[in-house]
Amino acid sequence: MKHKKGALTRSLLALTIAPLLVFGLVVTIVTSHLIYTGLRDEVRYSLDVLVHAAYQTYQLTYPGDFVSDGTRVTKGGQDLSAHVELVDQVKADTGADATLFWGDRRYLTTIRGANGQRAVGTQAEKVVSSTVLQQNKDYFSDRVLVDGTEYFGYYMPVQNTDGATVGMLFVGRPRTQVMQRIDRNILLVCVSAVGILTIAVAVSGHYSKKLLYSLDKTEQFLGEIAGGDLTARIDPYLLDRKDEIGEMGRFAVVLQNSITDLVGKDPLTGLHNRRSCDVVLESLMAENHRKGSVFTAVMGDIDHFKSINDTFGHQVGDQVLRQVAQRLTAHIEHLGFVFRWGGEEFLLIYEDADCAQTLEHLRQLQQQVAAPISCGGHQISATMTFGLSCCTEGSAVSEIISRADKNLYVGKNQGRNQIVWQ
Repeated sequence: MKHKKGALTRSLLALTIAPLLVFGLVVTIVTSHLIYTGLRDEVRYSLDVLVHAAYQTYQLTYPGDFVSDGTRVTKGGQDLSAHVELVDQVKADTGADATLFWGDRRYLTTIRGANGQRAVGTQAEKVVSSTVLQQNKDYFSDRVLVDGTEYFGYYMPVQNTDGATVGMLFVGRPRTQVMQRIDRNILLVCVSAVGILTIAVAVSGHYSKKLLYSLDKTEQFLGEIAGGDLTARIDPYLLDRKDEIGEMGRFAVVLQNSITDLVGKDPLTGLHNRRSCDVVLESLMAENHRKGSVFTAVMGDIDHFKSINDTFGHQVGDQVLRQVAQRLTAHIEHLGFVFRWGGEEFLLIYEDADCAQTLEHLRQLQQQVAAPISCGGHQISATMTFGLSCCTEGSAVSEIISRADKNLYVGKNQGRNQIVWQ
């Protein structure tokens, strides 16, 4: 049973938790990609606007063409090497680095090398030069290498009035700086996904546990019936469920009742018969040996029942038996079990009750049984004699029944309508 239950647990967890984990992983990956793509496009747009704004500033501040004599670059006759304030202003205002290229070499730049000096004279990557200088196209990359450091960078061609491309203008942000923002957003998504998955797994595990509990209790109930215990009781939780598991539990009870009616109940009184009693007593004895729980067995007999039959007829006698059985059933409810042992004899089992407690119950029962019974226009008063036997450590079922039976006959010989226990 434990092996089967463990296998079922693993199967349920695989069916419920695994898809959640896969779904969570896919959502996290897709969401992270969308966050990265969205922020990358946002950075590209902002750099695009910034580099073109910086270019327009150059055009307005220094009207004229770019010219180089091999050592210096001028624009409109102004020596640009003496005017680094424009690229520095971009850095100060936006935090982005800026570079003016002559050809593929940096001429004015805010980028500094390891020595702290401006990286003047260093070259752009070949893919950048090819795209911007030769094809006259803007170029953006989220991994462009700028003097050994990866950047989100945007390049545009610098052209003179004749349309000739003579250089490039660059603005960019270090990749580590941009990725900090992206990583924070991705981390937030991951933490949220983990939190949601944890809740989903906990809820799924909770319902899986309840499902396994229900199946286990159903199997236990059916196993007791299969073992012959037709008085077995199903866990009320199963009957309260409003799903297929609850329906299965209710069908199991219907099955129990059907089997009980066929083989486990006395057709006249509707009480469990002697066959059912043996299974219950064996179960109670096992509980006694395992947990030390106590119970008492009481053999009861209707006094002078033969004279009732002789006086009023067997039909009236049968009605008396049924009426007495109903009173015994009403009395024993929530206390234990009652069985028709044979003829006018009944066996009562009181669970978790010692002899003193059982005596109190039996005194109440004597009064309930003695109330007049209306049968065929007659008012018949019936009394009962009881022989009580307590379960003791090491006792066998046969010994307990034998002791109750002996005490019953002692009571019958001493005048009836009494309770005997020794």
